[in-house]
Amino acid sequence: MSAAVWTPGTVVPAPLNIYTCKVEQDWVDYNGHMTEAAYLTAMGWGSDALFTYIGDNDEYRAAGNSFYTVETHIVYEDEAFLDQPLHCTTLVLDIDTKRMHIYHELFNSESGKRLSNCEQMLVHVDMKAGKSAPILPHVAEALNAVYESHKHVPTPENVGRVMKIKHK
Repeated sequence: MSAAVWTPGTVVPAPLNIYTCKVEQDWVDYNGHMTEAAYLTAMGWGSDALFTYIGDNDEYRAAGNSFYTVETHIVYEDEAFLDQPLHCTTLVLDIDTKRMHIYHELFNSESGKRLSNCEQMLVHVDMKAGKSAPILPHVAEALNAVYESHKHVPTPENVGRVMKIKHK
């Protein structure tokens, strides 16, 4: 899939569906299915597709700007096997001048079944200063356009989910 890039006036889909892949051999474990780390890898590449879409590209990072993930919650729902085609959808749940709250869903592209979901908080960083910094204007403009499209989507059920044992 070629990298999609937002431009002013672009109608932003909600959710974005801009990353596809296949389950690779090194993603498969001794049980014959995709490892838990590989789910994060696939959804991490979904984040990279979002970054490209909003203008956080090699040039942006070479200038010392990037997003760092500060928190991740993953829910595993079903197995994926070698060579299965996958796609990752992305919603931008919220933004401010330095942060982005996103939600990915990973699907089996053949069956359409959701395999996993991942909620993440990212912070924009000035890598030269080594601290958080405001998102630069052209990336903020694109990110705002995505958020404006996505903010009307109902909050997915797993967002904000708490992990705990529920005793009876």
